[in-house]
Amino acid sequence: MGIMVTVDELKARLRELCPAEGIDLAGAVPLPCRLPLAGKFRSWLADGRHGGLEYMLRDPETRLQPGLNQGGNGTLLVFAQGYTRGWPLHDTDPSATGRGDLQSPWTAGVARYARGRDYHDILLKAIKGVLRDLRSSWPDLVAHASCDTGPYLEREYAWLAGLGFLGKNTCLIHEKLGSGLFLGVALTNLELEDAAVFGPGGRPRAEPLYGVVPRHRRQVETAYLSACGRCTRCIDACPTGALGPDGGLDAGACISNWTIEQRGEVPVDRVKETGGILFGCDICQAVCPWNNRAAGRDLPPVVAEYDTLSEHDQVGLADLAAIDAREFRRLFRHTPLWRCHPEGMRRNAARVLAFRTAQGSQEGK
Repeated sequence: MGIMVTVDELKARLRELCPAEGIDLAGAVPLPCRLPLAGKFRSWLADGRHGGLEYMLRDPETRLQPGLNQGGNGTLLVFAQGYTRGWPLHDTDPSATGRGDLQSPWTAGVARYARGRDYHDILLKAIKGVLRDLRSSWPDLVAHASCDTGPYLEREYAWLAGLGFLGKNTCLIHEKLGSGLFLGVALTNLELEDAAVFGPGGRPRAEPLYGVVPRHRRQVETAYLSACGRCTRCIDACPTGALGPDGGLDAGACISNWTIEQRGEVPVDRVKETGGILFGCDICQAVCPWNNRAAGRDLPPVVAEYDTLSEHDQVGLADLAAIDAREFRRLFRHTPLWRCHPEGMRRNAARVLAFRTAQGSQEGK
């Protein structure tokens, strides 16, 4: 049974609850909803550009229509939590450049999202906190929260909910906060009485229902990729050519996929492109002008759990190249680094060590 609420009622509650949970952005998408990029997603799968991420092939229609197995009605709440506030214009971290010097800590070769505690735990806890308090207003609320674990195309729904726009680097970008955002959703039985304010045919909102800072005052462009304009810095900077001009990603050519999801070695003819990167890749975000501007703003800090963990200072690359399963579990069980498994960490650390050794030899000549 659905719960009828107005957009203003939901907005008021989200604006009250989200700050206490450390959530930066929140919005809603009334269901059912036509997803403007559904055809693009189907073509991406059909062309095999999912890069071996076989879970993407499981029940793709559910990703396109949340709640399909539950009647398809209700509201999808969408949340974002920042893990960094942009990238400075000349970020020297290996994860942002593919390079790095011999003195860089190994954590500088880790994508920023993975240097602290696991976002699956932190953001999911925050979303559940909001949902718990929403039930004080609507006791019959039914909500199923997910943070990168359910069959949702979170970025597209965040775009429709007004949390930001989709960039050519495939990230959701907020004009003030940049793209360093984790996304989560909650499928609910809320039904918006005035859902028509969201516009016909899945039109993106100009603003979220809650934002720690506003997007910008001028009219927000709603066309796909329009806010990127003629800029192609992310496409030009990607060392493997994984990004296309249409905002598409070939996951099979992505350094993040190679260093996290892939089992076995990096393609032998592409090792050079991974450079000093240990886990993930920030290159396409580090060169983005929206992120460069965000880094220069006075913005609220991100939640402390996403800061680089001090205990990781006690180990070095050589330790990681020989790490066993027990030590790997002790260090990384509740971090995103857990995703690559001990063998993946040994492989990545050995490759970065070899890169640094070769780089040191060149500098010594």
